[in-house]
Amino acid sequence: MADYKSHSIIRSPHFKFLVGKDRSCLTIHAGVVENISEPLNALINNGRMVESNSGVAVLENVDENTFIGFCEYVYTGTYITPDMAGDSDQGCSAFSHAVPDLGDLDLKNEESVSISGKNFPADGWGFAMGTKGRKKKGKERTRWPEEPEDDPEFLGTIDNVCPYERLWKTFRALGFMGQSASISTNPDLIFHAKLYVFATTYLIDSLRKQCLKSLHRDLCSFSLNRETTPQILNLLTFTYENTGRNEPYEGSLLRNLVIHYVACKARTLANDEKLRLLLDRNGEMGSDLFDKLVKNERS
Repeated sequence: MADYKSHSIIRSPHFKFLVGKDRSCLTIHAGVVENISEPLNALINNGRMVESNSGVAVLENVDENTFIGFCEYVYTGTYITPDMAGDSDQGCSAFSHAVPDLGDLDLKNEESVSISGKNFPADGWGFAMGTKGRKKKGKERTRWPEEPEDDPEFLGTIDNVCPYERLWKTFRALGFMGQSASISTNPDLIFHAKLYVFATTYLIDSLRKQCLKSLHRDLCSFSLNRETTPQILNLLTFTYENTGRNEPYEGSLLRNLVIHYVACKARTLANDEKLRLLLDRNGEMGSDLFDKLVKNERS
């Protein structure tokens, strides 16, 4: 069945998307979205829409890397998590100007590691060590720190652990179905959110789940400090500007995930004045954060 499906996709006509403000031309097989997204399948294959007849559609509000992540997902079943450093072009050449060959679609880079339902701290990036670590004679510090909730002493040496241990435990215990995206040692968190918004717009529930699972994994291992706080605040801003409480399925699962993390890390994030400004400007953000904190106190 898999071979038959691959052959039918390969034989399907090509469809062009003009993506982003620069209208980059990205091409896919028309058959690849048939069982993935009803809106995109109608846009491409129903024969009645202008785009379906012309073989070209414009997605001006979608950035190029987000659409490439979607392409990676529909062809391989998972997408590549780009680096925060801007190295998000890995795998781009496979989709930028030509349709990929389905016989050679392993788009994951050689260093990425696939995981399923596990948190994987790479190179100790999961937790930032405090600046005043205590040294004991005859005892070396291990490279891999223990989980903070298992070692009360270790809590005092980490400046990025949330003050509300129960809230953090419930966050770490959240479970999401499906497969995770590839691992990056310095992940671009907003990329997961952008791809989630795209998947929500075009009703791709399995991709939404992969985005949530991958973002949750990366947040659990994220090293939060003064330098990295803007990444979380930018993620929070993007999430509330591009999602709503009345989303399909179960409301905005992305909002729920991000605000839960923000509640866990409230004391650290509060050192940045931008958080107060965001809460002043967005009433839903403030009420959601309050709700998380109050429920934590009652539990």
